[in-house]
Amino acid sequence: MLREKIGLNIQGLLSPKRSVLMYLCAFFVVFLLIWKGGEALRHQQIKALEVDSFEQLGQLASVLESAIAKYQHMPTLLASNDRVRKALRDGFESDIHQLNRELEQINRITEASDSYILNADGLTIAASNYAGPSSFVGSNYVFRPYFKDAIKGKPGRYYALGIMSNRRGYYFSYPIYEGDSIIGVAVVKVDLTQFEKRFANQHYEFVLLDPDNVVFSGSRSSWLYRVLGELSHEELKRIADSQRYGDKVIEKLAITYQKPFDENASIVDIVESRNINNGEHLNRVSYLKMSLPISQLDFQISILAPLKTINEDIALWRAIFAGGVTITALLFGLAMLRTRMLRERSDANEMTRHNQAYIREVIQNTQAGLVTLDDNHKIESFNPAVERLVGQPLAPLVGQPLCQLFRTEKEGSSPFSSDDLFDAINNLGVKVLTREGSLCYPDQASVPVEMTLCEMQLPNRLSYLVTFHDMTERKRYEQEITQARIDLEERVRERTYELEGANTRLRQEIEEHKGTQRELIQTAKLAVLGQLSAGLNHELNQPLTAIRAFAGNGLKFLDRGKYDQAQINLQHISQLGQHMSDIIARFKVFARKGDVHQGPIAVQTAIMGAIKIMGTRYKEVGIELVVADDKDLIVNGDMVFLEQVLVNLLANAADAILESSGSERGVCIEQKATADDVIICVQDTGDGLSEEAVRNLFEPFFTSKSSGLGLGLGLSISQRIIDAMGGQISASNLPAGGAEFCVRLPRFHSSSVTHDVKS
Repeated sequence: MLREKIGLNIQGLLSPKRSVLMYLCAFFVVFLLIWKGGEALRHQQIKALEVDSFEQLGQLASVLESAIAKYQHMPTLLASNDRVRKALRDGFESDIHQLNRELEQINRITEASDSYILNADGLTIAASNYAGPSSFVGSNYVFRPYFKDAIKGKPGRYYALGIMSNRRGYYFSYPIYEGDSIIGVAVVKVDLTQFEKRFANQHYEFVLLDPDNVVFSGSRSSWLYRVLGELSHEELKRIADSQRYGDKVIEKLAITYQKPFDENASIVDIVESRNINNGEHLNRVSYLKMSLPISQLDFQISILAPLKTINEDIALWRAIFAGGVTITALLFGLAMLRTRMLRERSDANEMTRHNQAYIREVIQNTQAGLVTLDDNHKIESFNPAVERLVGQPLAPLVGQPLCQLFRTEKEGSSPFSSDDLFDAINNLGVKVLTREGSLCYPDQASVPVEMTLCEMQLPNRLSYLVTFHDMTERKRYEQEITQARIDLEERVRERTYELEGANTRLRQEIEEHKGTQRELIQTAKLAVLGQLSAGLNHELNQPLTAIRAFAGNGLKFLDRGKYDQAQINLQHISQLGQHMSDIIARFKVFARKGDVHQGPIAVQTAIMGAIKIMGTRYKEVGIELVVADDKDLIVNGDMVFLEQVLVNLLANAADAILESSGSERGVCIEQKATADDVIICVQDTGDGLSEEAVRNLFEPFFTSKSSGLGLGLGLSISQRIIDAMGGQISASNLPAGGAEFCVRLPRFHSSSVTHDVKS
C-alpha cells in the first residue's frame, strides 16, 4: 500500500511537466506549419504574379518593338526622294529650305523624334528641327556608328543620348545614292520618352537594357544609365569613348540580393533612397524580375514586379492564422469546460416534469393552427391559432370528424371522406401528407389553408397531428401574378404585331434599295458604253471594210475559177466576223443586268476582258497600257462585275491622264498576292488625288473631273460591288506622281469549291 501511494504521488508530480512538454511540442509544430504554409502560399502567389507578369512582359516587348521598328523604313523612303538628292547634289538654299519643311511635316505625321540629312562628310544640311533651339543643321556626326555604316552602303542602327537635344533615342540610317555613288545619309531618330510615359503608371517597373546591361530606358528616371550587373574598366572606357551617353556617369544599380526563382524569373532586392521629412531615407524593395530579348533591336527588356504586397499579405496571413489557432485553442478549452458544466447541471437537475409544460406553451403560442386527432380520426384538441383562423370557438367540433372543419379544393364545399388520407398514412407508408383546401364553419367565410397530416406514435396510443397554414396572402399573390402574366402576354402580342409590321416595311425598303442600286450599276455600265461608243464604231468599221474588200475579190476569183484564192478570202471573212462577234459579245455581257454571283474567276481573264473594252479608247488618245505577267491568280468573285470595276478604274485613269499637264501617258496594271488575298493595282501618271478627293472619293455624286465628264457614281458603285464580293477598294497617291487604285479580293482555295458544291 505504501509503495502504491508513493507511485501515485510521483505520477502526480510528473504529469504537469509532461503536459508542459506536450504543449511546447504542439506550439512548435503549429509554428512550423504556419511558417511553411506561409512560404508555400508566398511561392504560389509569386508564381501567379510571374504568369501575369510574363504576359505583360510579352505585350510590353511587342509594343516596344513595333513602336521602334515601324520607323526603320523611313530613312529608305527619304533616301529615295528626288528632292533630297537634289539638295545634296546642288546645295541650293531654296531646295534645302523646302527639304527642311518637308522633314518637319513628315515628323509631324509619323510622330518620329527627329529626321535629318547628312552629306558625305557627316555634316547635317537639313533637319526636321531646323527652326528649334537645338537644331541639328550644321552639326557634324561623322563619328556616329550609324553614319559610318550608312556611308559604307549598309543600313545603320544605333542608340545613344543626343548631343544637341540631350534626349535618348534609337537611330535608323540609310545611304543616299546618286547613280552608284553615295552622296549622303538619311537618319531618323525615335524618341523613347513617349513609350516611357505610356507605361509609366503601371503596377510594375520596367527597364530597357542595352547589350552592356545599361538601363537605356525605363519607368524610373533614377535608374537610367545604371548597370544591372558588372562592367570592367575596359568596357566602361569603351562606352565613354563611343560618346553614346555623353557625360553621364555609368554606375551600378544598388542590388543587394539576387536569387533565381525558376528558369524564367529571379527575385532581387534593390536599395532605393526617398526623401522623407527633408531627409534621405534608404528603403529595401523586393522585386520579381523577368526578362525577354528584343532580337530586332539587340536589346533586352525586363519587368520588375514589386513583392511588397505579397510579403505584407503573407505576414498578415501568418498573424491571422496564428491568432486563429490561439483563439481556437481558447475556444476549445472553453467548450470543454462548458460541456463539463452542462453535464453536471443535467445530472443535478431533472427537467422531465417541465417538458410537457414547455411543449404545451409552444403549441399554444405557435402561429400555425394545430389540431390533434385520436386513433378514430376524431378531433381531440386544438390550439388558439385555429380559432383565430376560423373566427369562431371550435369547442362544438370536439369528437367530430376532420371533414366538419376542413374541405379540400377538389371537393369544394361538400363534405368528404377522410379515409383516403389515413389510408395513405397507415397503409402506404407516407410519413407526411399535404393537401390544400379551406377551413369552413357555418355562417363564416372559408379560409384557404395548407393542411399537413402526420402520425404521432405516443407511448400508450396512436394519434395524429394536423397543421394548418393560412394561404390567404399566397392566393392573392397567385391571382395578381396570373393577371400580370395575362397582361404581359397581351402586351407581347401587341408588340409582336407592331414589330412584324415594321419588319415587313423594312424588307420592302431593302428590296427597293437593292433595285435602286442595281439600276445605278446599270447606269454606270451604260455611261461607260456611251463613252466607248465612238471607239466601238471604229473597231467594227475596220473589219466591215475588210470584209467588203475580201468579198469583192472572192467574187472575182470565182469568176476566174480560182477557187483556192476564193476559199482563202472566205476564211479571212470568217475570222473577221468572229472578231466582230467577240467585240459585240464582250460589250453585250458587260451591259447585262444581274446580281453578284460568287465563284472562282481568273484575275488575268478579267483584266484582259476590261482591256478589250477600253483598248480602243486608249489607242485613240495615245495612252500606253502596261499589263504585268500572268501569275495564274484566282479569286472568289463575279467575272462581269469585276470587269465593270476594272473598266471604271481604267476609264478614270484615262480621264486623269487627259486632264493632267504632264507629258507621260501611261497606265500600269499589277497583280500582287498574299496567303489569303489577291490585290489588283491600277496606276496612272496623272496629277494624283487632292486631299478633298481622298476624303470623299467613294461618296456618291462626288467627282473631281471637269464639268460634264462624270456623274460621280463610278467609284461609289465599284466600292459597293467589291464589298459585295467580300473585298476592299482603296486609293492613294504614288510617291513619283499619279494615283494608284487597289482592289483587294479573297483568294480562291480548292476547299471552298468543295464546300460550295456540298452546300
